Amino acid sequence: MNISARATLAAVWGALVIAALAAPLLLSGSSPIAAFFIYLPFSFLCHQMPERSFTILHHPFAVCHRCTGIYLGLFLGTLLSPLFLRMPPRARQACIFSAAAILLTDALIPFTGLWSGFWLCRFLTGLAFGASAAPFAVIGIDEIFRTLFRRRRAVLRPLKGVLS
Repeated sequence: MNISARATLAAVWGALVIAALAAPLLLSGSSPIAAFFIYLPFSFLCHQMPERSFTILHHPFAVCHRCTGIYLGLFLGTLLSPLFLRMPPRARQACIFSAAAILLTDALIPFTGLWSGFWLCRFLTGLAFGASAAPFAVIGIDEIFRTLFRRRRAVLRPLKGVLS
């Protein structure tokens, strides 16, 4: 496993978590325009309903409880992916499918009128899904990095004799 794939993804997911937390801080401070440019891209990914979002200084995060859990789960799951990847492939598949089924159930059951949901359930189902999905993203990015490195080496190999 290429550590650069894990480091790259950890940086991306960590930056998303920090951005989601920074938006309300910027909004409550003297940078509402900067906050707008954080809230805006997240609005394409999340409903951003204030009543379903954590708050800092009376301003909602840039994403809801569930999305906060997903991004934090992706970050933590990326860091812990070597442990996850030691599991047999069937166990890894069971984890991601179970987490996805639980998240989907938690997201859809309020539409039945049986239960309206709870912030902790939304956050935890997002966290579980993100953490179980992250290692698959690490595998994919690792494969992309390996392919690019092989191509770069293949292109540079013929030039090595010319440039020497």
